[in-house]
Amino acid sequence: MMRGHDACLANLLIVFCFLAKPVGATDTTDDGSIRFLVEKVEQTQRDDQTLSADAHRQRAYQYARDWIEAAAPDATVLAYASALTEDYLAHGFSLIWTQPAARDELETQVNVISLAGFSPEFEWRAWQLRQLRAQNSDTAYDIFATDTAYALLSYLGAIPDKGMQWFFGASHQAPLAVPSPQLRTSLFKAGLGPSLTQFLRKRRPQHPQYRALIKQIIRLQDQAQPVWPSIPADALIYPDQAITTRLALNLVDNLRLQGFWDGSKRLEAIDGKAVRYRGDLREAVETFQQRHGLTVDGIIGPSTAKWFNLDAKSRIRLLALNAERLRLWPNRNPDRIVVNIPDYRMRLWHDDQNVFESKVVVGRQSRRTPLFSSMLDSVVLNPSWNVPRSIVQRDILPKLADDQQYLSQHQYRILPNWQSDTQIDPSTIDWKNVRTNGFPYRLQQAPGHGNALGQYKFNTPNRNAIYLHDTPAQGLFNRSRRAFSSGCIRVEQAEQLADLLLDLSGQKLSDYQGYLDKIQTKWVPLQKRLSVQTIYQTAWVTEEGKVAFRDDVYAYDVQTKREVTTQEPHYLTQQRDPSLLRAQ
Repeated sequence: MMRGHDACLANLLIVFCFLAKPVGATDTTDDGSIRFLVEKVEQTQRDDQTLSADAHRQRAYQYARDWIEAAAPDATVLAYASALTEDYLAHGFSLIWTQPAARDELETQVNVISLAGFSPEFEWRAWQLRQLRAQNSDTAYDIFATDTAYALLSYLGAIPDKGMQWFFGASHQAPLAVPSPQLRTSLFKAGLGPSLTQFLRKRRPQHPQYRALIKQIIRLQDQAQPVWPSIPADALIYPDQAITTRLALNLVDNLRLQGFWDGSKRLEAIDGKAVRYRGDLREAVETFQQRHGLTVDGIIGPSTAKWFNLDAKSRIRLLALNAERLRLWPNRNPDRIVVNIPDYRMRLWHDDQNVFESKVVVGRQSRRTPLFSSMLDSVVLNPSWNVPRSIVQRDILPKLADDQQYLSQHQYRILPNWQSDTQIDPSTIDWKNVRTNGFPYRLQQAPGHGNALGQYKFNTPNRNAIYLHDTPAQGLFNRSRRAFSSGCIRVEQAEQLADLLLDLSGQKLSDYQGYLDKIQTKWVPLQKRLSVQTIYQTAWVTEEGKVAFRDDVYAYDVQTKREVTTQEPHYLTQQRDPSLLRAQ
């Protein structure tokens, strides 16, 4: 049992916590909350002085809970009411969101998640934070901001497990776990000192694109004209064609709102009713096409019109979604190769400087290039191709049923398994009756000019068996949309890449020219290994500060059809079981 004077001291401590003016508190509801709690404490001091230590702790917790309920905007929608009660009690009920910069940083990160369109909870939180800040209710804002910060910290902790779902078509529809006591304590410690803004900024993606994308979001939000003039999508408009003045003005207005037209540009009028589509107008359209990854020919067809007609709200969502995707892409290795699938392009960084880039061909829609990370450990000269079983079943076996010369024409050989070098005579196989899903052999294509991997394979061990390689089909690189492979990544400038990789490892490609000339396979290990990562960014900001967009080749940007919500998610309106809070 607690001694009488100890119990008194415990009650006095509770009173002191409430009498001590909360840091930065300005609203009038605080005094009422304190009087209410002080009266309850005075009453309890007249009660039984023989309560146990646990009982006094429970009493203190209940007082703190009463304070939360009295001060919060609506206690039923606090996701972490128990944690908030414990933490504010432990820190003397001090307010921690007193720095405007910290409030701005929290609201910025929450707003970006909200605008990305996959989380009804963060849409509601962003709206609620704006409402409370406008009401100048410091205590209510503080409690809800802390609750939201807990949600943000939990969200960040869940990204390694859930991010590949949330950022690629799925919705966040379940409660987020309570952050650890250590993380919550760190938040309060930062808030009670001067470092809360810094604490939050460290939770941003550590990538310069994040800030650049936010600036573009703000630019679009600040536009006075939210609806852009539309362009007909059911017709073709060719350079030098006469177009109506109204269409020309719609094009100019649309281009101006998107930053492709300024006061120095001029239209070429034919008369009062028509304009010649050329000169500055064509140049602006071609710049627009280039920035959207389209064929730069000045022809306004369905693909170009689709991007003209994508409004500011939709573009803001794409910018926010791609800003959140940055949380998935590590940017720590100064020597790296990054393949952006929708951009059909790879870039190589050495000492954090972009020193090489090339067009690439990626997997088609039905055989998507996966998102993965690996290390490039070797360059293979004149590689043979071990044909994946899926390609054997889908592509090669159906052809062999009608044309058994296909194997010899394309230099394939049949092996019993990958550990054996013994060839099987194709004439011993009844190709008419071979089952595609039961073919017991392996196919390997010999090195040479017709080999699907070309002269160079860049070995990146990973569970998907995906790698970068050369290709004899160079004509595909002339297309703007280059999703044609079965998953691997074809590099247009493969020879230059091989030369650079060997140079970074202190070697020269010319030293291996004999192997290339004799079409002899040679594995060349790299002393300087680079990280390799495939990413999926359909929007980013160029080095010139201009925003670029790309077609969503794998339909990962598609949003679930629903209205943006200002209502709390259903799972926050319920008194949630603690085990449910830990389930996510």
